[in-house]
Amino acid sequence: MFTIGSFTLTQAEVEKRKRYLEIGEADERRLSEAHPLLERHTVSIIERFYEYLLGHEPTRAMLSSPGLIDRLKGLQVKYFNELTSGDYGLGYFENRLKVGQVHHRIGLAPEWYLGAYVKYLHISSDVLSAAFGRDQEKFFQTMISITKVIYLDMGLALDAYHYASQEGLREKNVQLAGSYEKLAQLQAAKKQLTDMIVHDLQNPLTGITSALRVLETRPDGFSEGERDALREALRRCDDLSAMIMNVLQVSRAEEGKLGVYLEDLDLTKIAEQVAAGFRLTAEEHGTALFVEAPGPVFHRSDQTLLRRVLENLVRNAIRHTPRGTRVVLQVEAPSGEAPRVSVTDDGPGIPAEVHPMLFESYGAVALRAAGRRVDSGLGLPSCRAAARAMGGDVTVHSDGLRGTTFTVVLPR
Repeated sequence: MFTIGSFTLTQAEVEKRKRYLEIGEADERRLSEAHPLLERHTVSIIERFYEYLLGHEPTRAMLSSPGLIDRLKGLQVKYFNELTSGDYGLGYFENRLKVGQVHHRIGLAPEWYLGAYVKYLHISSDVLSAAFGRDQEKFFQTMISITKVIYLDMGLALDAYHYASQEGLREKNVQLAGSYEKLAQLQAAKKQLTDMIVHDLQNPLTGITSALRVLETRPDGFSEGERDALREALRRCDDLSAMIMNVLQVSRAEEGKLGVYLEDLDLTKIAEQVAAGFRLTAEEHGTALFVEAPGPVFHRSDQTLLRRVLENLVRNAIRHTPRGTRVVLQVEAPSGEAPRVSVTDDGPGIPAEVHPMLFESYGAVALRAAGRRVDSGLGLPSCRAAARAMGGDVTVHSDGLRGTTFTVVLPR
């Protein structure tokens, strides 16, 4: 019993196929009678067959290995002699299915070996026509029998392709299932690790920040340099807190669990509050921070997410531009369009080719490999995740020479 994939060859299957193609005892007898004649011409038939194969680039390329053609010619002689043997039982079927498996394994496209079957038919016709001479009836009947067997071989070869491909797909699906299971395990481990990091960092950070705030309220006891160091430590705590929230936000966004709470907001007021929170940092950095707005701009959005996005963008603008830079928080409400809040600086620009990587979770790795000086954090990916959770987006515009604008576009 021969099996390929889900297909098992049985004697019943052999008889069924022969009946369907009307291959009977008469056909087998005719081919047995013609077999000695065709066997004498087998070598010349195979030579003509390979002239045909070498005349086409795809098959010529496959036959370019030294010594390969000679080995294959020997196999083809045996194959052709079996084709015209007149014995088409279970063993014949198994052999043809194995040949089809080999063709599938070496990547020979079906159209090429189907073309080869047709060529065998033409060459056999030439040989038999010359041998039978005027006995056209015998020639005609023998050619019908050969044609039936060639169609039988074609069907078996295609079956071998079909079931071998099915088996290959099944194996790939099993591998993919294993990969998906491993991926799910890694995702679960990643989530657990993220939650642990956020939890374990937040508590000590809160304690450090509180202690620094208490020290900041002391009326005396610090030199001006020490107070500068204290303020710098508090800024670093704020940066670290923002980084922790970015990690948590990106993780929740990837899981589709970034919650959104909508309320009526004045976008101008939000922008002014964000700017006020960075005013001292901007002054110490030598950055001029402004807010431009046409007046109150009301919109329904998530205050926490929007504020976090703007804080990330302003923090980046101050941190990554030289002293003397101007940073503008601008609120716009174009007629008939969605409102937007942008953060613009007039520092060095960002080349257009790296824009897509800015919002990727691991884009910083690629940017550093390309020689770009960037943070390794998740600030911009976090911004985009939050904006998209609210139904909007974050875009970047820069000519790569001077100035960069990040725009938070909100839904209508």
